[in-house]
Amino acid sequence: MGNLKIPDYRDDIEETIIPDNDGKKAESVQDTVTADSGNDTDKTEDNNDEESKKPVVAVVADRIFELLVIAGQYFCHIIADVFSKPAIYVAHGAKFLWKHTALFRDAVKRTFCEIGSFFFAPLIKSKRVLQRTNKQIKAAKEQGDNKKAAKLYGSIAKNAVFGKQGLAVTLFNYAAPIIAIVFLMSVVGYATGTNYAIKLTVDGKFVGYVESEQVFNDAERIMQERITYIGNEKKITMEPSYSLEMLGDQEYLTKYQLANKLLEMSDTPIEYAYGMYIGGKFYGALIDNTEVEAELQKILDSYRTNAKDEDVAFEKDVEYVPGLYLSDSIVSSDDIIKLINSKKEEASYYTVVEGDSHSGICDKLRISMDELEALNPGIMDDDYVLRAGEKLLKTQEVPFMSVCISRTETYNVDVPYDTEYQDDDTRYEGVETVSQEGEKGTNKITAKVYYVNGEEVKRTIQKTERTKDPVTEIILQGTLPPQSSHYSDASADAGKKYIWPVDGGTFWEWGWWDGGYAGHRGVDIGAPYGTDVYAAATGTVIFAGWDNGGLGNAVMILHPDGYTTVYAHNSEIFVSAGQEVNQGECIAAVGETGLAYGCHCHFEVRYGSERLNPRYYLSGLPDLGY
Repeated sequence: MGNLKIPDYRDDIEETIIPDNDGKKAESVQDTVTADSGNDTDKTEDNNDEESKKPVVAVVADRIFELLVIAGQYFCHIIADVFSKPAIYVAHGAKFLWKHTALFRDAVKRTFCEIGSFFFAPLIKSKRVLQRTNKQIKAAKEQGDNKKAAKLYGSIAKNAVFGKQGLAVTLFNYAAPIIAIVFLMSVVGYATGTNYAIKLTVDGKFVGYVESEQVFNDAERIMQERITYIGNEKKITMEPSYSLEMLGDQEYLTKYQLANKLLEMSDTPIEYAYGMYIGGKFYGALIDNTEVEAELQKILDSYRTNAKDEDVAFEKDVEYVPGLYLSDSIVSSDDIIKLINSKKEEASYYTVVEGDSHSGICDKLRISMDELEALNPGIMDDDYVLRAGEKLLKTQEVPFMSVCISRTETYNVDVPYDTEYQDDDTRYEGVETVSQEGEKGTNKITAKVYYVNGEEVKRTIQKTERTKDPVTEIILQGTLPPQSSHYSDASADAGKKYIWPVDGGTFWEWGWWDGGYAGHRGVDIGAPYGTDVYAAATGTVIFAGWDNGGLGNAVMILHPDGYTTVYAHNSEIFVSAGQEVNQGECIAAVGETGLAYGCHCHFEVRYGSERLNPRYYLSGLPDLGY
C-alpha cells in the first residue's frame, strides 16, 4: 500500500463566503481564484509594494500568522492521516476476508458493519469537521487574513480535543465503562478476599479464632482424653460462646493448640509432654520419647531381611503429639516399652489342606479336640467331612504392635506336563507303554508378597518367566484285539505258579478278558474286613502305600522271573518297599480302600507294563468251562 494522498479540497469549495474587514460580502472564492489566476504577476507586484509600505512589526506579525496557518494545515493533515489510515487497513483486511471466506461472508459483513458503525462513526464525523474547517483555513489564507486562519486553527485544536466528538470526550466515553468495571471487580475482590472467622470465648474469656465450632468439640475431646486417662472421675466443663468477626492477620487455632489453651484455663496440674497415640488411641504422655522410639525401631529391625523393595512398618500408626497433659497422665518409658513388647490373643483361621485329619489339625495348632470342637461346633460329628480349602477358627497370640512387611520375592515353580496317548498296533488292547517320560517345566516367578507378623496374607504375581519347558509324556496304547494264542498253553505248561493269596477268600469277579467289567485287568477275591493277604510267590516288594489310580492301599511284588503281582484295596499294609518276602508270607489285610465296593483283594499279574490274565497263573480260580 502506497503513501496516503491528501486530496486538494479547493476544487470542492462552492460559494463559501468570508466577511471582509468592513462587514461587506466578499466575492465568491471561486471568482477570487479565477481572478488571481489571471493576474498572478500584477498581484505579486502589488503585494511587494504593500509590504514595503507596511511597518516592520506588521510584516513580522503577518509572517508569524502565515507560519501558524501552515502549521495548522499540516496538523490537520496529520490528524486526517491518524483517523483515516486505520480505516484503510481495516478495509483491506475485510476485503481479503471477504474473498477467502465465502462461507461466512454474510456474517462477516454484518459484523464489520456493526463494529464500524460503533467505533468509526465518531471518527468519520471528526474527519468531516476537519475537512470543512480546512477549507475555511485555506480560504482565509488566500484572502490574506492570517489572523482569522490562526483563530480557526485554535478552534480546530480545541474541538479535536475537547469538542463533543473530540479525543478527550471519546476516550472518556470508552474508558469510563472500563474504569467502572475495574472498580467494581476490585470492590468484589476485596470483599470476597476478606477472611471471616469465629471468635471463641470460653467462660467469658477470649481464647482465639477457629474455623468452625467442630474445632472446639475436637479440642474438648482431646482435653478430656488427657484428663481421664488415669481413670480420674473428675470432669472439666467449659461453656463456649461464638461470634463472627472479620479476620485480619490472625491465624486459626488448631484442635491441639486449642486443647492446650483449655488445659491452661483449668485449675488442674499440667505438664508439657509428648502424648503417645497408637492407632489413634491415647496410651499416656512421655517427658522424653527417645527410648520408646529406639525400642520401636528395634522391633521393626527384627523383621527386616534387606530383601529387594522391602517395606517394614507397624500395622497401626504411632504418633507423638506434643502439648500440655495432666501430670497424672505422665507415664515412664519402661511402662510403654513393656506394653509395645507384650502379646495379645487374637482370633485367626486355619486352612484345611489335602490329607488333614482332626487329630492332625489339633497337633498342628497345639490344641485339644475339645478346644477345636468349641471353636468350630459340629466339626467332630460322625458325618462331618473335612474339605481342602475349608477355614477353621483358631486362636493365636499376636504381638501388641503388629508388623506389616512387603517385599519382592523370586522363586521357581513347577509347570505340569501334558500326557499324550497314541495308538500302538503292535500291542494288545489294554496294554499301555510309556514311550516318552514326561518332565515338569519350570517358571521363574517374581511376586510382591505381604506378611503380617511373619505370616503371609497376600501374594501378587508381577512377572512370570519360563526357564524350562515341560516335556510331554507319550503313552502308547495297544490296539490289537486280545487272542487266545497270546496266552498260549506254553504259559500254563509250567503250572500255575502263584498260590491263592487270601485266607479263606472266595472268587468274586473275572478280568475283562474273561467277561468281567470293562477295564478290569485282574480278578477280585472277596473276604471279610481285615482278612490276611499272603504273597503269591517269593520276591521283592517294589511298592507299598497309597495308589492314586484307584487301587487304594496296594502292595506290588517283583518276582525273580520278571513277573509282578499286585494286591490292592487293602485296609492295612504290613510290608515296605525294598523288603524281601517269601511265598505265603502275610503282607496286608483285606479292605475297601480306593475305588472299591465291598471288602475284597484285587489281584493282578504284570510283566513289564503289560497286564496279563491272572487265570493262567493263579491257582484256585474256578474253571470257565471252555
